Amino acid sequence: MAAHMLISKYGHGYIESMALKCVVELGIADILHKHTKPMTLQELATALSLPTVDMNRFQRLMRYVVHHMGLFTLDNKDSTYGLTHYSNCLVRDSKSFMVPMILHGINDWLIGPWYSLSTSIQGGPTAFEMYHGITGWDYLATHADANRMFNEGQGAITREIFGEMVRQCGAWLFKGIGSVVDVGGGNGAAAREIVKEFPNIKCTVLDLSHVIRGSSLDKSSEVEWVEGDMFLSVPHADAVPLKYILHDWGDDECMKILQRCKEAISSEGGGKVIIVEMVIEINPEIDMSMMLSRDMFMMVNFGGKERTSEEWERLIRNAGYRKCKITPFLAMASIIEAYT
Repeated sequence: MAAHMLISKYGHGYIESMALKCVVELGIADILHKHTKPMTLQELATALSLPTVDMNRFQRLMRYVVHHMGLFTLDNKDSTYGLTHYSNCLVRDSKSFMVPMILHGINDWLIGPWYSLSTSIQGGPTAFEMYHGITGWDYLATHADANRMFNEGQGAITREIFGEMVRQCGAWLFKGIGSVVDVGGGNGAAAREIVKEFPNIKCTVLDLSHVIRGSSLDKSSEVEWVEGDMFLSVPHADAVPLKYILHDWGDDECMKILQRCKEAISSEGGGKVIIVEMVIEINPEIDMSMMLSRDMFMMVNFGGKERTSEEWERLIRNAGYRKCKITPFLAMASIIEAYT
C-alpha cells in the first residue's frame, strides 16, 4: 500500500505546483505581510483583489496549503491564518527570487512541452520544440510577455544569489580585474551588483537585441550595453562572467561559447571566465531532488543540462583552458573559474 501511496503522490504532483501559483497570484502572503498579524478566512477573502470569492473553494485551498504544504499556519483557537518561513519567501517586496521564478516557471507554455517528453526520448528536437514547433529561445524572442517574465526571473535570481556571491567572495574573485563582460547578462542585474561593490571595474553587458531592448530597467551609464551574439564574438575584458548560461546548452554549444570567451580575455593579465552554475553531486545520502529536477527542466525546454564536477572539468579542458577551479557556494550555485 505504501508503494501505491507514493506513486499516487508523484502522479498528482502538479496539484502542489498549481496551488502554489494560485497562492502567489492571489497575493495571500502579501496580504498577511501587510496586515502584520494573523487573519481570519473572511478577512483574507475580503482583502483579495477579486470581485467575488467562493468561500467554500477558498477554504479548501487554504486547508491544502496549510496542512499539506505548510505554507501558512492556522490557529484553531481563533481560526486565523499566519505566515511561515516558507510563505515569507512569497512576499513580493522581499529579496527572494521565488515569486518571479514561480510566475515564470509555472505557466502553460513551459508546462505544455512535458506532454512531449516521452516522444523526445527517441532523440531529435527538444520536447519544447516538438510541442511548440520552435525552440525555447525562438519562443522568447517572439513572445514579449514570456521574454519579460523570463528576464525578471533571471534578474531576481541574480540579485539574490550572485549579489551575495559578489559581497562574500568578490574580494578574491575580482582581484586584479579591471573590466568584465557579463555574457548573456540580461537586464544587467549582475553587472550592477559588481559595480555596486567594485565601482572601479568597468562592466559591460552583452546580450541579444530583443533582450536588452525588452528590459524594463533603465540603461544606466554605470554599465555599458552591447547588443550581440555570444556564439559569434565577445567584447574584450579581463574576466567574463557566465552565470546560469551554460546549463541552457548542450556540450557542443557550450564549447563554442567558451571558445568565444577565451578569445575575449588575455592570458597575460590573469584573465579568466567566471562560471556560476549548479554542480550536481550524485549522492544518495543527500537530497538531490532540486538538482535533478533542474536538469530535467533544462533538458525538456532548452536542450541544456546540469553537470557534475567531472563534466564541468572535461568541458572546460576540451574548450582549450589550461585549468579550472570549482568553489562550492550554495546548493544552487558554485563558482567555476576557467583560466586561459
